[in-house]
Amino acid sequence: MDIVDIEEGDVVAALSDGVIDNLWEHEICEKILESLEKWQSGKEGSEDGMAFVARDLMEAARVIAEDPTAESPFMERALDEGIATEGGKLDDISVALGLCKKRTG
Repeated sequence: MDIVDIEEGDVVAALSDGVIDNLWEHEICEKILESLEKWQSGKEGSEDGMAFVARDLMEAARVIAEDPTAESPFMERALDEGIATEGGKLDDISVALGLCKKRTG
């Protein structure tokens, strides 16, 4: 595993396979940024903080997991292995997010 420099404002994500099997990396990033913007603008989830963003990402993964016709990373990898399958993959969906801030005090 590579250690990368992080900066204030970066989001660090720990995601279970239930997320990465159902959403492509660009979809994960887009959903996090979209939800973060909603939270920070006060439009939605203003009292929940990063928990709002995590729940939004979990919901996006669940929708694909339960859709038998969705295209998903799991389906793509299965087809590459010669396994005929369609849709998302039902699995545990866990999300832990952290918003990097400078330490005060």
